[in-house]
Amino acid sequence: MRVAAGRTFAGPQLGDRDRRIVELAHAKILGARVDFSEAMRALREAAEEMIPGGRVFVLDIVDTGPVVGSIVTGVGIVQRESGIELVRVRRPGQSIPLGWFMR
Repeated sequence: MRVAAGRTFAGPQLGDRDRRIVELAHAKILGARVDFSEAMRALREAAEEMIPGGRVFVLDIVDTGPVVGSIVTGVGIVQRESGIELVRVRRPGQSIPLGWFMR
């Protein structure tokens, strides 16, 4: 998958800090061909830069793989068949789609 420029992440389901972290992660891989591992790396680096001691965690495991993101807010990314989706995990097995991180 190739990451396109100009992507913004906004909406009532995404807080300001999560939005800034996701946008920074997206910017780190802009224009590159990346897989889910590279997207996770970019998300981890963005969390570390934006939050002192910031980390990402496995929030859930779904049929397509792990959901990785913030243990505090539940916002993370997950590999889907058609791309990498941004989701909010409410509890294991229940996530809300927030849009596409990469397609």
